[in-house]
Amino acid sequence: MKFDFKNIDQYSEKDLVDSLPGVDLPYSKSKDEVWSEMFQEMGKDDKPREPEKKTKRLWFVYSAAAVFILLIASAAFMRFYTEEVYCPKGEHLSVLLPDNSRVELNANSSLTYHPYWWRFSRRVEFEGEAFFNISKGNRFDIVSRYGSTSILGTSFNIYTRKNNYKVTCFTGKVKVLSILTQDEVILYPKDFASINRNGQIKLESGINVGEKTMWRDHVFFFTATPIHQVFDEIELQYDIRIIKSNLNKIPYTGNFKKSNSVDDVLNLVCLPLGLEYSKVSSKKYIVGSKQTK
Repeated sequence: MKFDFKNIDQYSEKDLVDSLPGVDLPYSKSKDEVWSEMFQEMGKDDKPREPEKKTKRLWFVYSAAAVFILLIASAAFMRFYTEEVYCPKGEHLSVLLPDNSRVELNANSSLTYHPYWWRFSRRVEFEGEAFFNISKGNRFDIVSRYGSTSILGTSFNIYTRKNNYKVTCFTGKVKVLSILTQDEVILYPKDFASINRNGQIKLESGINVGEKTMWRDHVFFFTATPIHQVFDEIELQYDIRIIKSNLNKIPYTGNFKKSNSVDDVLNLVCLPLGLEYSKVSSKKYIVGSKQTK
């Protein structure tokens, strides 16, 4: 059929469609095959999602492991981080602990503790001499080479140098333990305990506790104290060296003040005992009996 396109409005839509030339589209696949291929293509689109889920699982595992390691590292840091305070010769030092307990250190004394672990364990390692004023709270342990002291809230003085370990209780109650023998004793105010080199504990009651801590006021008091210990204390307070020549177990009773000069103190100690001293340098002295010179 030929159409007059100038007067196309006279034809119906059916006439226009029927006038189109036929198109033969070869298609050999059945309906089932077409649907099968469609599902296969859809399955291909789903496959990349599996690695994504696996990646998310791995990320979660790694994150949890990282958090766990961080917690362990933080706990280890808190547990083992150490604060060490040392008071050098010739000086005194006051230390405030995390619970506001106060420690007054004598010359050549050291104090070690774990500040970030303090709320779990109030424990210090100590060598030298110090006066402790402990705040009330959980158990407080002070560990030294020959003995340990445990308290809940009290004030006391500890002396631990070389083979000597001495504890004087001012207030409260103190437990003193011998590291060597595991013997222990409870101290009350005005009690004094000492541990000898064999680990044996000696207890004294009703002592003059003021004499034990006069060092806090820079006064050093001795009662029948072996003379070499007196000179050891002079060395610490003045940061000097004293060479001791043939000094037997001479006992000394007396005291000296840090405000005095080294020469005045040596005169004060040596003359009553028939000892002499000579000055080698500003930091070195020799002390001996007159018979040896």
